[in-house]
Amino acid sequence: FWQRRHAIRRILRKEFRVRCPIKFIDHHFAHLTSAYFPSGFRDALVVSIDGGGDGRSSLVYAVQNGQFKHLHEVSAYNSLGNYYAYVTHLCGFKAMKHEGKITGLAAHGEPKFVPMLQNFIDEQDGTFINRAGVVFHAAIRELERRLPSEWSREDFAASIQRHFEDLVPRYIERWVRQAGLRDVALAGGVFANVRVNEEVHALPEVDRVFIHPHMGDGGLAVGAALAACVPGILAETMTSDPEPLDDVYLGKDLSEADIGMTLHKAGLRTETLARPLETEIADLLVQGYVVARANGRMEYGPRALGNRSILYQPTDRDVNDWLNKNLNRTEFMPFAPSVLYEEREKCFERVEGAEHAAQYMTITFHCTPWMRERMNGVVHIDGTARPHLVVKDRNPSYYRIIEAFYHKTGLPGIINTSFNMHEEPIVCSADDCVRAFLSGNLDYLAIGPYLVKHPRGITHPRKPVLEDASDFVKSS
Repeated sequence: FWQRRHAIRRILRKEFRVRCPIKFIDHHFAHLTSAYFPSGFRDALVVSIDGGGDGRSSLVYAVQNGQFKHLHEVSAYNSLGNYYAYVTHLCGFKAMKHEGKITGLAAHGEPKFVPMLQNFIDEQDGTFINRAGVVFHAAIRELERRLPSEWSREDFAASIQRHFEDLVPRYIERWVRQAGLRDVALAGGVFANVRVNEEVHALPEVDRVFIHPHMGDGGLAVGAALAACVPGILAETMTSDPEPLDDVYLGKDLSEADIGMTLHKAGLRTETLARPLETEIADLLVQGYVVARANGRMEYGPRALGNRSILYQPTDRDVNDWLNKNLNRTEFMPFAPSVLYEEREKCFERVEGAEHAAQYMTITFHCTPWMRERMNGVVHIDGTARPHLVVKDRNPSYYRIIEAFYHKTGLPGIINTSFNMHEEPIVCSADDCVRAFLSGNLDYLAIGPYLVKHPRGITHPRKPVLEDASDFVKSS
């Protein structure tokens, strides 16, 4: 590590003429600061877990009034996160990239191989233990050797998911009890696992939970900057904002001129609007059309939160099949809902203490019976959903779309999936939006102030929301 850091200093100085002092922040400490400061918690247990970084795979601190106290760390050799990657690889997906597919696939299988996995990686006395004593390719080969000749990826996914849902809460429970702190802030790649986060939130010892919106290594730069707010890191400690993170609309905006030029170049005609665009979008969703939306600044992190999103009505059980096919995505991946913040208790169970986290789509909840019956297009087969709770003053335009849809249907949420083709980043520029809109055979594109209909027309069975849905909901 020291040789690499020396080389970085030299390259910055000679090739980029960076003459200022350079302070390196430990990988896992950057995860911790990225979780603690945006959480708004005064006192919290702060935990990172991932595959590994700077020789460690987990770090635990107690933070009280901005003072950080080291409690525990786990070496990279005893990495819990790596085992999820090994299973991802063995199931035929790309390790360190497609772990989310394993989370979605897990609900389709049975956790038959948990006992076997316990002999590889386990938790004991508040730490993780690599019981098999193997890592990387050796670990993959040993897992292959111990699996029966006929095993399904669904059962293997269910097994590693169940194992994680057991180990991570046990680990955090130990340190919550020892620290005497009831609020928990989390970061690191393992906490991209939204079902694990739900299990942490469910611990009787935990009151509130927050997960950094860009919980993986993409959030390390933010954490490194926020580390300057920790006493002792720099000669002069920076002042931190004690308020919770407001929003993550921090990316590039779309100019009306650039949008207009891009649409003209693509030969796309805009629709004439007689009403506000948000009302038009809501009407299209009610009628069963798919609308790709790009408006305002794009989101920081891996989740689309309305500004670079594909929208659809939430009552179509078959949407996973045909929309994922259009986008070249895996058919078992569930779609998530954007739901009006005020209606969260109608739709989800045990939300209290995780409302802030759910504004960034970083946690699942079990759905209420009402939600499972009326909005089944966004309920996974395990009865959960990963919601985006939409607060009116955080994204007023997007809120108005869902509000108008609610007034027309009695349903306070819509499907929200990221606006991108499979294996591509979320769209950023106007060119990105138009290309993904055309390639994905999406019905309409709402980009800036414009609405565009796909020139090839509708390519899926259109399923409007039932006309009597609003009356049904009001009477139920």
